[in-house]
Amino acid sequence: MQLQKAMSYNPRGDFLVETAQMVSGLLLVLFLWAHMLFVASIWLGQGSFNALAGFMDRYGLLPLTIVFLVLVFGTHVGAVLRRMPRQYAEQRVVWKHAKLIHHGDTWSWVFQSITGSAIIVLAVVHIAIVSFAGINVHLSSLRVANPGFLVFYIVLLLLSEYHASVGLYRILVKWGFVNRYSMKRVLNVVSVLFIVVGGVSLWILYSLGA
Repeated sequence: MQLQKAMSYNPRGDFLVETAQMVSGLLLVLFLWAHMLFVASIWLGQGSFNALAGFMDRYGLLPLTIVFLVLVFGTHVGAVLRRMPRQYAEQRVVWKHAKLIHHGDTWSWVFQSITGSAIIVLAVVHIAIVSFAGINVHLSSLRVANPGFLVFYIVLLLLSEYHASVGLYRILVKWGFVNRYSMKRVLNVVSVLFIVVGGVSLWILYSLGA
């Protein structure tokens, strides 16, 4: 009972808040994967990457994307904060429960909360950089070639994929759409694939900017 109370901001449950968290989370996962594929256009050459960036700039898609992210990201963070433990005593209950039962799903929730907090900071920095600096091969490769930014993007890649995978898993399992163990294996494979895609993209950009 203590754990259930600690992990739910509203003891009676708030369907609207939970739905907002689920929908915004799904939208962010889809955006993340689409973004990874956009960056992976560098695999096809500098012209392909610049063509996509130019298309976004020509039709004003970058500002629209930023507005979309601010709204969806803000909704997701707000919904999560409303439902997650906000007091030190409540957080201790969650940690104690995780240590006692050694259940993977409980630990995944704990780590998802931690990675989510880090992603808030990293994503805001990334969005601000892209907004003011723009997007093209030259600028992106110079950023990635910087050791500090390279570490920054590697950390953001790993945390984002982990957070997205765990979040999507919890949504699908909670609503009974899929088998728990089968979906975990599928999402692990998907996460590894996107990490590889992102890693190769970073390596190509690093090579161009070095």
